[in-house]
Parts: sequence; structure tokens; C-alpha cells
Amino acid sequence: MNINPELRSALISKTNLPKLPRIAKLGLAIALATICSNAALAADRTSEAGKQQFMDYCAVCHGEAANGGGPLGNALSKAPPDLTALAKNNGGDFPFMKVYDSIDGRELPNAHGARDMPVWGGSWKQGSTLGSETALRGRILELIIYLRSIQQ
Repeated sequence: MNINPELRSALISKTNLPKLPRIAKLGLAIALATICSNAALAADRTSEAGKQQFMDYCAVCHGEAANGGGPLGNALSKAPPDLTALAKNNGGDFPFMKVYDSIDGRELPNAHGARDMPVWGGSWKQGSTLGSETALRGRILELIIYLRSIQQ
């Protein structure tokens, strides 16, 4: 987990800490370390969940390495893109909303003909036991977090 350098400096600087007993400072340090490690663990679990979704739903077209070389990719009218180069192809910035909208697919116009990629937003929402928009967004975000983690 990346912490703003100024915030980190303020948190560990002796001059910025109030006059607390040594045991209170130790407790504060342990609490901060626990929060940071729990956040990192949650991010790892989210990325793993996204990877599993990718393997279950996307790898057949985009390939297990996400480079567009899946076994069904050749059968499509347009080759699947290399998903490891999304940021590189967007000036170094990961195109979050474009990726989100492409995965969801419910709001994209069909002005240029039918799309080869499934509309996962509709499928995942209908297939959800909760059937909620919140659960659907969670699945999409897990997948995006994984895709962001494999950028080259």
C-alpha cells in the first residue's frame, strides 16, 4: 500500500507526535501497521478474485496471459486486444472508465455493428443470486483491479 510521503513523514516524525506515553506510541504504531497490512491483504484478495474471473470468463478469447491469444480469439471478427498494454496504449494511464464500460457493455452504442465481446453487465446481474447493481459493480471492479495489476 502506498502512503503519501508527507503523511508518512508526519506519522513517524517524533516532533509531530503528541506527548504520549511510550506504550501509547507503541500501540499507535501497531494499529497503523495492522491497518496497512490488512489493506494490502484485501487488495491481494481482490486481485486474486479478479484473476479467477478473468480465467473463467475472459481467457478463452483474451488468452491466459491476457495478450489476446485465447483459443477462441481467431474465430472472432476482430482480434481481442492485448489487455496487458491498456495503460501503455493510453499514454501510460490505465483507462479505467473505458475498461469498465467495455466489460459492463450495457451502455455502449451499437453504432458500429455487433460486438464480439459479451455484455457481462447484463449476464452477471441476471445470474447473481443477489441480482443487485452493487454486486455486479463489485465483480467488474475485481476484474479491473486484476487487469490493472498486469499492465506492462
